[in-house]
Amino acid sequence: GEQLFLAEKTGDRFSRKTLQSGIDGKTWPDFSELVDLAEATGRSLAFFLPPNLPEPSVDIVKIPVLDVKAAAGAGRNADVVSASGELTLPMDFVRKIASPDAALSCLRCAGDSMAPTIQDNALLIIDERQNTLRPWRPPSRKAPRQRQNSDDIFVFNQSGDLRLKRLRDIGDQFLLIWSDNHFEHQPEVFRRGRHRGSVIIGKVIWWDNRV
Repeated sequence: GEQLFLAEKTGDRFSRKTLQSGIDGKTWPDFSELVDLAEATGRSLAFFLPPNLPEPSVDIVKIPVLDVKAAAGAGRNADVVSASGELTLPMDFVRKIASPDAALSCLRCAGDSMAPTIQDNALLIIDERQNTLRPWRPPSRKAPRQRQNSDDIFVFNQSGDLRLKRLRDIGDQFLLIWSDNHFEHQPEVFRRGRHRGSVIIGKVIWWDNRV
């Protein structure tokens, strides 16, 4: 069963007795062991985190899960974003990916335009406090050429469509919107203020393609 599968995947890292104790809820691995389990089995870190952690437990953070998907493609209608459930993660992990004052929420990607970086149905964590763009300036001729994928990835609402893209403020109220899958999805230029405009919901600070 599950014990045999985990034992085969993790090799000598965990004994079968230790694995069975965890499956039965009698003991709970520390954060480094959770990471080892996820990497060894190819499963999401969230897979090993049940909604109700046993006591005593590691310090945890509950992140609200949004009830919509960010469309990594043409966009999908999502004018209202509300919380639907929670994702439970160890505090140690959250401290590694987010600042203490971050406002975190999570959702899933829909579409392939951010592949191979972010794949369809990947779990995303965003920081809603990071919702502004710094004006982009072309690099100096003396500086190394800037890589295109240096732009951050954001979840944003564009004229009623919730989208997941890299964004660049190119000045005069114009945004460059582009995808990592540039073979199938061409860059777009969007002017703020037209129609219902665009609102940045948050910056993507972590994702997990293992689902």
